[in-house]
Amino acid sequence: MEKFPPQENNKKLEIEFFFKNYPLSENHKDKAELVLELKNILNSFLKGGDAVQAEENYNDWYKFSIGLKNKYKNIFQYYLYHMLIGSSIDEKRTPTEFDLPGEDSIEKYLKSKNI
Repeated sequence: MEKFPPQENNKKLEIEFFFKNYPLSENHKDKAELVLELKNILNSFLKGGDAVQAEENYNDWYKFSIGLKNKYKNIFQYYLYHMLIGSSIDEKRTPTEFDLPGEDSIEKYLKSKNI
């Protein structure tokens, strides 16, 4: 059984493994490295430093993700939302959009947490 991330420090292998579970649509294939960068930021952010920081980070993440879900009826059409909440992607209904606009951008949110 493979582990994530793959044991070798091989970016191509890591990308292939990740995108078996989170397939990108053809028009978003060029964003693969960005997605991995954002996923790594998210993982580090949710782990936090200590238990108190991890809980604060989790609460911040939860408030942001629920706020997006409440604001956008078509939220599951956004690839980064699936990645943000850990939702699997049905191959028959691959998201058509990559990220949300403006202040709701998941990329902007995650990059602001990459301290």
